[in-house]
Amino acid sequence: MYRNFVGGCIIIKRSLILFGLLLIFWIVISGEVDLQHILVGALLSLLIVLFWREELFSRLPGTPNIKELLYLGHFILLLVGYIIQANISVARTLLFSNPPAKPVFMVLEPSIESNWGRVLLATCITITPGTVSVDVDPETGRFIVHALTEKAGIDLLHWRLINVIHKIETSAEGE
Repeated sequence: MYRNFVGGCIIIKRSLILFGLLLIFWIVISGEVDLQHILVGALLSLLIVLFWREELFSRLPGTPNIKELLYLGHFILLLVGYIIQANISVARTLLFSNPPAKPVFMVLEPSIESNWGRVLLATCITITPGTVSVDVDPETGRFIVHALTEKAGIDLLHWRLINVIHKIETSAEGE
């Protein structure tokens, strides 16, 4: 009985946190802080929390350990570095045609097994200038990627982000 009580308290705590975050987000994007906007935001936040509570809280991961946090920090630093490099490369290609823009489609088969890892990789590919994830096959994990230049496509094959995502994935499964 105590266990059910503690579990219920955790769900209530998470629901309140989610409600608060949604309400803050609503106020920020509405740009108005008056009674009408706050009431509508509170109502919508409450409906979202009530409607999605079971689905959201059953999928929440556990508390990350130090190893996962270090991998995540490494991942973020690498991603920022790749985005900066890609911006410079795309600017060079568009402004000076060096190398000339010759768009290519390529197939990428990373060693990522989980759906969240594949979604994370597809998002990273898309937010990096010069490349777009066109398709991800959920059965095989095969990516179809459009790249602005052949060099950008080939560089994706040796992306260190894929290894870091795989390490995060392996570390999360180990718990």
